[in-house]
Amino acid sequence: MFTIEVFILAAVFGIIYGFLLQKADFCFVASVRDFVSVKDSRIGKGVLVLMATAMIGWGLALTFGLASLGQVWAVPIGLNNLIGGILFGIGMAIAGSCASGALYRSGMGYLQFWIVIAAMIAGNLLFAFIYDPWGQEAVMEPITFTENGFSLYQLGLPFMTLPLIIVGIMILIVVKKFGVSGFLQGVKNSFTDWEKNPFKQQHWDVRFVAFLLGITATIQFIALSSISVTGPETRIGGVIVSAIFGDQIVYNNLYLNNMFAAYPAVGLGPEETLVIFIVVGAFISSVLSKSFKIRFPKAKRLPSAIGGGLLMGVASRMAPGCNIANVVAGVGGLSIASVIVIIGMMIGVFLVTKYYFKMPIMLFYREKDAA
Repeated sequence: MFTIEVFILAAVFGIIYGFLLQKADFCFVASVRDFVSVKDSRIGKGVLVLMATAMIGWGLALTFGLASLGQVWAVPIGLNNLIGGILFGIGMAIAGSCASGALYRSGMGYLQFWIVIAAMIAGNLLFAFIYDPWGQEAVMEPITFTENGFSLYQLGLPFMTLPLIIVGIMILIVVKKFGVSGFLQGVKNSFTDWEKNPFKQQHWDVRFVAFLLGITATIQFIALSSISVTGPETRIGGVIVSAIFGDQIVYNNLYLNNMFAAYPAVGLGPEETLVIFIVVGAFISSVLSKSFKIRFPKAKRLPSAIGGGLLMGVASRMAPGCNIANVVAGVGGLSIASVIVIIGMMIGVFLVTKYYFKMPIMLFYREKDAA
């Protein structure tokens, strides 16, 4: 049974995530899209910092017994990881946002991303009702190679060994490219200018925000659970359909029933509370920085918002997991499946950006400035 304290803690984490995501305009799809379009690696550097922080954080948590190996998020391995990742990447690029990006932009007043979120939830439910009765045996089982997930932590090495090696290699690559002085200057530049009120500043350095996100996710891993977005959104969808058609529609569906297996009833739990409060945190951040404004989408973007969102919803259940779960919890947990999913997402975003259309970099800043 969930306690009120757990719900409050989840809400606090959600507000922190939403606040930080909005401050850096942090979006996984943009990290690939912007680099492919105009060779801009600003957000990509943030993603790498987030991964490195998560790996060190998870390693420390396991080393000091603050979390157990059983808490590490690792899912079954198979072609479903790659196919789901590619489809999710395509959906992100079409919709113009990743799962977490849609949440914080919704909090900023972009109605287009409320539509993306609604379409994602519809896609989650669509997968659930395809999975049962047809999808499990006809689609998922043939392309899923292992029944259980595998984390490199299971190799039996001291928990900090692989995180330190991987992060060390990442630092060596940066030092080789920019030199020691360039690396140290980058670290220095990543800290925001605090001469003004930081809470009212519109933007913080993405690398600094990524570091804070990684620390927050590590604390959540220890105190609550691993960070996830589309899993909770699937349960939110389950709550909606149960409110309309009754609880039996959830209990009679194998996939949805499993999603609520750890819950006392069909209802919103701490993880769903966290996701909802990401929107609240982004709203607070945008109001403080005077960047909140209700923005109506252009009609020509609605098919992309709906189609991209639906594809993201279906793909997130196939992979499984969204960008934030795989980049933070998956990489932090050294999950093999998550690495495959991330590669698939990058391929999907690359394909759409390179061969379908190029979303203008900083699109949402431009819209805001022109308003």
